[in-house]
Amino acid sequence: MASGVGVQDECLRVYDEVKLGHRWLYVIFRVSESLQIVVEEKGGHDRTYDDFVARLKEAERKRQCRYGIFDVRFIQNDVPQEKLAFFLWSPETATIKQKMLYSSSKQALRNQMRGIHAEIQCNDDADLAMSNVLERCMRKYT
Repeated sequence: MASGVGVQDECLRVYDEVKLGHRWLYVIFRVSESLQIVVEEKGGHDRTYDDFVARLKEAERKRQCRYGIFDVRFIQNDVPQEKLAFFLWSPETATIKQKMLYSSSKQALRNQMRGIHAEIQCNDDADLAMSNVLERCMRKYT
């Protein structure tokens, strides 16, 4: 428990549903008012990366941060790949309190998520670009 923030059991259950069963394309997490990391949204396979980004941008309009995981799919050397990426969305417009809370509490969630292949801190649209995400996921192979 970093900075007094705990992780609800549902977060790990839903993470396992992504990692083991590929049930969700993405999951977005937030820190609740009771200082618990909770599941905010689960995106099914009828959604896209653009939907994931749009949901993160909704938090930005509220001057808030978010965590997320996304099941990134790509082809590397003619072989289909699926890699899990962990996101810390900390937009420039977020309040200082939000930025400090999310950066100091990230490890409470991240340490319990085994099998993450890329960790991406995003502060602006360039960081959220799919080309950046793919480069980070493929970096393990080069």
